Amino acid sequence: MAARNKNATVAEAPLKEGLFNIFFISLVVVLPLVYFPTTQDSSLIPRMLILIILLSAFSVYLYVIHKGKPLGIGLLKNPVIVFGALYLLMSVLSLTVAVNRSEGLFDITKTGITLLLVFYIANLFLSTPGWFARLSNLAVIAALAAVAIGFYQFFTLVPGHEQERLANGREMINVVKGLMGNKNEYSSYLMLLFPFTCYTAVSGKGYWKRIAMAATVLLFIMLILVATRAAWLGIFMVGFTTMAMGLILHKKLDISSRQMKTAMIAVTSVVVLLAAGVIEGGKYTHSGYLEKLGSIVRPDAGNNHFRLSMWKITEEMANDHPVAGVGAGNWQIAIPDYFSRVGIKEREVNWISPHNDYLWILSEKGFIGLGLYLGIILAALWMLVRILRSQAEKEEKWQALFLGAGLTGYLTVAFFDFPYQRIDHQVLFALFLAGLIALHHRQYPLKPLSVNRNLFFILAVVFLGFGLFYSTQALKMETHVKMSEALMKAGNYPEALAEINNARTPFRSLDAKGSPVDYYAAMVYEKMNDNRAALASNLAGLANHPNHIALLNNLGMCCYKAGYYGLAEHYYLKALQIVPGYKVVRVNLSTLYYVKGDYKRSYDMLKNLRAGKNKSEIQRNRKALEKLMGMPADSVKAARHREKKLNKDKKNKKDPNGV
Repeated sequence: MAARNKNATVAEAPLKEGLFNIFFISLVVVLPLVYFPTTQDSSLIPRMLILIILLSAFSVYLYVIHKGKPLGIGLLKNPVIVFGALYLLMSVLSLTVAVNRSEGLFDITKTGITLLLVFYIANLFLSTPGWFARLSNLAVIAALAAVAIGFYQFFTLVPGHEQERLANGREMINVVKGLMGNKNEYSSYLMLLFPFTCYTAVSGKGYWKRIAMAATVLLFIMLILVATRAAWLGIFMVGFTTMAMGLILHKKLDISSRQMKTAMIAVTSVVVLLAAGVIEGGKYTHSGYLEKLGSIVRPDAGNNHFRLSMWKITEEMANDHPVAGVGAGNWQIAIPDYFSRVGIKEREVNWISPHNDYLWILSEKGFIGLGLYLGIILAALWMLVRILRSQAEKEEKWQALFLGAGLTGYLTVAFFDFPYQRIDHQVLFALFLAGLIALHHRQYPLKPLSVNRNLFFILAVVFLGFGLFYSTQALKMETHVKMSEALMKAGNYPEALAEINNARTPFRSLDAKGSPVDYYAAMVYEKMNDNRAALASNLAGLANHPNHIALLNNLGMCCYKAGYYGLAEHYYLKALQIVPGYKVVRVNLSTLYYVKGDYKRSYDMLKNLRAGKNKSEIQRNRKALEKLMGMPADSVKAARHREKKLNKDKKNKKDPNGV
């Protein structure tokens, strides 16, 4: 083995220990703490920007300062890197069919820096003795920082408000999100730290072992408190796959018969307890941990109905665009065309992703893109099996097993959420892949690759330069849009418009909420009573997002005010094609038909409409239209009775328990 390693393309002489510490402290400990409250999404683009700066500095160091110790270019032949490069290429090619190409730039940038991160990390691992233990120690620190923030939020913001709801209608527990974008992102991030904290808790020594044990327990407690089903399933899969592989390969891992029996009892107990919890929890419909557990298998529980609906129409979208998809970053633009097929309501239209990374990739990049992405995963699992079956040291096999468990947890969460989008999750994903590449390379070194070192660094620096420029542009856009929203609420419309104009960039047209920048400009012009400018801005926004339902409604209003009744009707009807029950649009279209003297169609827009806050106004309009049409009082009363019964039947069908 020593002779084979001598021919490896990675420098065997260790890099400076300080380089490893600086790089991974920045990556694992500092990066998750980056938080810019001035942006719409306080963590996504800011962390991408910091990560690109870190990779740029590391590239300069390797090329200029560390020139005497060549980079392991041979790792470019690893199947994970090969599939990753082909997947990146497919992401770029998918933009040829995209409606909005600028929205694919985030996906391409994020994919490219993740791939480069895998390559650099694998090189660092191969050049640093004891890398896994050092990395796990840093992960313990990151875990303690993350749970400390979470516990602070839980004990300061939740007590006394448990029964209240946030402005978006979610439960109060959703304020516990660490420094992440939301609770689900926070819990899945904590779950992905488990393999590292558990490794140190088991293999560490002295105070590191005790600290890691405490961190592992705190992680587990926090994950119970935030009650995120995807993270729970992830933990189960991490534990189950680790135990199962340990049992199957117990001889390779030097596990005694007694240890194997103990593990079998543990796995069986966990499976039985989980199954019992799911079965028992399925009987409950009120909030609680058992209900949460049972809701995993209840399609009508919580957000399951919405998620399954999104999966269904995303699958239909993928079937309509099987080869190249709808283009990277364009799912949110294309999916409203399918809303009417599953009866999406107006409060359910703000989905940015389908909450399933595999369907997301399939719909945006077709079966070729999904096949290449799955190639990355299968290549990593192939390396894991080869490591476990090789003549590697027992310690290295256990490290590979922990990395495989972490990868399993990531793949599980990716089935229910969107770690594919989040920078923190991509960093951990890169660590799992790079770790397996390094361990595999120790046993099966790749032959040298004749690639010019200068060419590689030129390509890397050019890509990172683009990523740096894109990230700053996206950061600028989100910052100015958020400021403009605050100024609009304060009634300072001229300055709000100035902020919108400063937000414009050709590299990103939709904000973190999925709305075009011109959509906000149109709202400001409307407040300033400049209908012509509002109309022009709405049309510009429609070019970037043809299915933005609120923009279609606003565009219809602008056309109505300008006297373009035919165009106003066209945009209103297009909005109703997306969400037939959209209340604001139906009321506006009813007004349009009334002005045109078409009382029957005006009345039809209000019929069977659940009025909500505008109940009295809509009822007055109904009565006025009934009078204009000369409808008999008895028929009106019978129609209203049928309407009430229909609404009641719909409610009971949706929630048979009345909850």
